[in-house]
Parts: sequence; C-alpha cells; structure tokens
Amino acid sequence: MAAVLLAAGTLARASVMLWFLPVDSGMSFRDWSGALWLGARYDLRVSLLTMSIAWALASMPWLGKYMRPPSLRAAWGAYWMLACTVWALGVITDVGHYSYLKKRLSSTLFSLARDASEAAGMVWESYPVIRIALGLALWLLVCHWIFSRLWIWAIGINRPTGRKWQTISSETMVVVLAISFVHGKLSQYPLRWSDSVALSNAFAKESALNPLHNLYDTWTFRQQSLDDAHMRPDANEIRAFVGLPPLKADEPISFLRTVPAKTKVAGQPPLNVVLVQLESFAGHKVGALGSPMGATPSFDTLAKDGLLFTRMMSAHAHTARGVYAMVTGIPDVSLYSTASRNPAATNQHSIINEFKDYKKYYFIGGSTSWANVRGVLTDAIDGIDIYEEGRLKSQVEDVWGVSDRNLFLEANEVLRAHTQSNPQQPFFAYIQTSSNHRPYTIPAEDMKEFSPPAPSEKELDMQGFISLDEYRGFAYLDWCIGQFMKKVRQEKYFDNTIFVFVGDHGIIGTTGPHLPKSWKELAITQGHTPLLIYSPKHVAPQRIDNWAQQVDVVPTIASLVGIGYRNTTLGRDLLDPKFDSTRVAFEFQFTGIGEKGLLADHYMFIDRKPPAAFDILSDKPASNQLEKIPISSELQRLAQQWSHFSTAYGNAALYLQTHNPRLHD
Repeated sequence: MAAVLLAAGTLARASVMLWFLPVDSGMSFRDWSGALWLGARYDLRVSLLTMSIAWALASMPWLGKYMRPPSLRAAWGAYWMLACTVWALGVITDVGHYSYLKKRLSSTLFSLARDASEAAGMVWESYPVIRIALGLALWLLVCHWIFSRLWIWAIGINRPTGRKWQTISSETMVVVLAISFVHGKLSQYPLRWSDSVALSNAFAKESALNPLHNLYDTWTFRQQSLDDAHMRPDANEIRAFVGLPPLKADEPISFLRTVPAKTKVAGQPPLNVVLVQLESFAGHKVGALGSPMGATPSFDTLAKDGLLFTRMMSAHAHTARGVYAMVTGIPDVSLYSTASRNPAATNQHSIINEFKDYKKYYFIGGSTSWANVRGVLTDAIDGIDIYEEGRLKSQVEDVWGVSDRNLFLEANEVLRAHTQSNPQQPFFAYIQTSSNHRPYTIPAEDMKEFSPPAPSEKELDMQGFISLDEYRGFAYLDWCIGQFMKKVRQEKYFDNTIFVFVGDHGIIGTTGPHLPKSWKELAITQGHTPLLIYSPKHVAPQRIDNWAQQVDVVPTIASLVGIGYRNTTLGRDLLDPKFDSTRVAFEFQFTGIGEKGLLADHYMFIDRKPPAAFDILSDKPASNQLEKIPISSELQRLAQQWSHFSTAYGNAALYLQTHNPRLHD
C-alpha cells in the first residue's frame, strides 16, 4: 500500500513539474533527477507514516492474527480509501495553491481559508471545480480497484512456516528498513524540508517538497507572542534604530517617541490624505521601475511628477499582513495565521489615530470581515467610517466584491460630499483595492474603455506574468488608478490632498533583465513594490532608491502633513535625513520557513545557522558570501552592523503585537 502511494506521489510530482515548468527555469538533468530523488524520499516517508497505524496494529502478536487478511476487509478498505483521499486532496490543494501564490502548500492555507465564504467563492470562480471533483472520483475508483487486487494478492500469500528466529529476524529487518526510510538520511539528523535548499535550481527546490510533509513542517511554527524577558536583550538595538537612547536598568521596555508638529503656514488648511493600497502591485511589473510590458501607464505618468520610492518592501507576501503593517507600524511575523486574526494583537496604537480632528474612512470592495481586518481598524482607529460590500452602491462583480473602478468612484463621491458638508474638517481615507486577484474579473461596462496591450505568451513569461488574464488584471488595476485620478483632479479637495499609492506586497516571479537575478532567486519580488507620494502643490518630484518599509509609510505621511504624533512602533519617517545611513528592509520567510532576513546596501543577511549573506547584485546571488575567504572589508563591516539585527527586529515585531496598547490623551 505504501509503495502504491510512493509511485503515485512520484508520478504526481513529475506531472506537476512539467505543468508548471518556467520557460527560463534552466532545469538540467541533474536538477530534474535531484528534485525527483529528494521528492521520492519525502514521499516514501509520508507513505510509510500514512500506513504505519494499520501496519503497527497488524504486526502485534496478540492482535495481528485478527487483523491480517482475510480478516476485516471492510476496515482495511476504509483505511486505504481514506489514505488515498487525503493524498489526493493534498496534491489538488497544492497545485491550486502553487498556481495562485507560486508557493507550495503550507499552513498559511488555513489562514487564507478562515474566511470560508470568500475562500470558497474564490475557489469556485478561479478553478475548474467540477472537473477536479470528477478527477478525484476517478482516482478513488482506481484506488478501489488497486485495493481489490492487493487484497486478493494478500490472502493468497503462503505464510512462512520456518523457525521463529527467522520470522523475528525478517520482521526486525523490515522494521529497521522502515525506520531508516522514515529517518531519510545516513546521518544523525533526519531528512528535513531544509534539505531541498541544497538543490541549486529554485524550481527544483520547490518541486522536491511533499505537500503533506510541507503542511506539517509549517504547522509547527505558530508562536504568536514574546514577553519582556525575551525582548529586553534586543530592546536597545531597536531603540537605537528608531532614534532613542538605551534603556535604563529599571526602565520598562518602550519605543515611544514624540514627533512635534510643524509650524503652520498662515491661511494654509490642513492637508487631506488618500492612502491607496494596491493589490499585488509587484514592483518588477511596474513601468516606472523598469518593466517594458506597458501594464502601468497611469501609475508611470503620476510617478514622473511625484515622490517615488523604488525599493519599498513589504515584510511578507500577504495582504492582511500588509494592512496590519501599515495601520500599526508592526511587520506581521506571525508564524501561524496572521496577527489580524489574533484577538490579543488587535488593540494597537496607530499613528492614523494621531490625525486629530480628521475624519477617517476605509474603503474596500469586499468585506472587512476578511482576515478580521475590521477588528484591527476599529480597535486602533477612533470613529473610522468603513465603506464595504453591502454599504457600497455598486454591484458585486465576484468573490472580491465591487470592482476597483467603482470602489474608487464611490470613494470619490464620499470624499466630495464630506468636503461639501464639512469644508473645515480634513480627512484621512484608506482605499484597499482587490481586483488584481484571481479570477481577474473585468466588468463588461469597463471593457468599452479598457483596452490594454496583448503581449505574447513568451513576453509574459519573460517578465513574470503567468497568463494574459493576470496581465490584464494588473493593467486593469492601473487603469482604475487613472480613472480615479481623472475624477479627483476635478474636485475641490484635489489641490489640498496628498495621494499615496503603495502595494500590499509583491509576488514571486521572473523579473526580466531590468532587475538583478536575486529578485527572483532570493524571492525579493514577493515583497518589492513601489511607493508613490503624489501632491503637485505640496510634494516635489523625486526618485529615491534607498530601501524603505511598509511600516514607514504612515510616519512619512504624518511628517509630510505636519501633524505632531506619537510613534510607539517600528516605522520611521522616510524623509528624515538622520535615518538615511540606516535605510534597510526587514523580510520574513523569503528564504525559508521561520527565517528572518534583512536587505542592507546590496546584501541580504539571513538569520540562520550558519549565518548567510547574499550579494543581490551578483550573477550568483544564492552563493553565501560569508563562506568565501577572504571576506571583503565592506561585507565585514555590514555583517558586524546588521547580522543580528533581523533577529532583534523580528523579536520586537512579535513583542509589539501584544505590547502596543492604544494611547489615550
């Protein structure tokens, strides 16, 4: 039975590899054989463990004789069919997960699926569910036929009648072999997911993993809090980073600093803020950052006249984590689920709440029940007025709710009405887009005006687009930006408003030659997104190529607007020159499960044993520069400064999830 599962797993892996093989994968025979061989070892372990309960029970001297064939055929059959069903669902879910996120199945699936209605709607609208169900049924019929053949073979075996020691020795040999196969290596350390890192090709590394095995590996990383005792050793390193002096011996841990308000210009009304979160707005697909695909003409035009940060990074490729980071100033380093779903992590002080006397709005085409975003918003921001599916007037287009164009237009109507009825009260509006998601729905009413280019399949593959539908979805989001800005230019509030556009995250994929190889090989693309601040009368055009972080967005906005504010978390003003020498970007799980890293200068430092540093401008970016002798003086200096920082920063982020309560006046 285990052998059948092993064969099925190997066949499934080979098929999936052929299906998803990137055009530029560079897979050699060695890469193929390495992925299949390592994958077979994972499959063998999982297949033996799958059958281990039945095997162990049937091997017990006092029980086995009642369980072995021809006894309990129905029980054996039920066990076998359950095993086959679980394996099949593992493969099916893994394929869907990979086609959607370009990542193998992991415990993040359960965080994505917690909003069951939206998850089910997305699956139904994005995948051929009926055909998948028919395929599953066919597979189970084949499994039933295999079981019938195995059963006939089992009851026909001539049991050995030799001496007892021969039976014991043969059984012992089988047990030793099984334990060895489960251990997986001729080493004191067992086979682990990290063994796939030894494969030189990125696609081979991903392909070698077993979906059920990877689900288990990621499930075990779910720590969600840190206490004072564990935070204190790293507190001063983080305090220095945010511009604070060291803690005194008996001083409570705090990262609170107060930024004074700027002197107001006589007759100048307070500036409004429109913060737009762009769904999956990957930097390597944006024209202003070098993409030749022509998908973002609206954004590119704004970028020419705005303040553009070319190296903005999200710490993790997940929308809810992006919202959490921008609202709270804390990167979400939850190993299991997301911080927004943690009841202990929603009571947060937010700089958005420091915009006193401002009317606060949140616009989303779907529902803020998704990922419990509503809990974070309402706990952190006083009086926030949420416009979402059900309250918006436009029709729902798909599982993600109202189209981005209609979301933008309705937001503009609300802001216009607010300006007319309360001309003296400024506003802070957060608009979260969502159309740039499978199934990439483009409303029929928009097709009359929306006419993007139609690149060839080869061009799409070379620049990181997985399909023409995805390209059109990306281009549609940009078109919606253009439609929004066309409308707001006609509004009275336009001249007195700062517009901020930033992606919630990037997405893993090929970048094309306009970015270094490391963007793909070190998965930098999953966090890379542009940040654009646009306000022709208040913000001068500029292009800044330093590293920037999502947690820096709101502090920068607050400083531009000129309000005084209290900052209790990790974000810093991107325009404050005192931080220019320490512009870095923290990343979480880009290179492996639970791993923290830091982008500093042209290196990526990874917190692992032994530590690693990768030159992101190198032609071989996956080569650990700390293993080369001699190590350059530049790298020695940077490693001394930053090698531990990702650990300290990650600890601070985890600590603040439960130690950043709302401040009251």
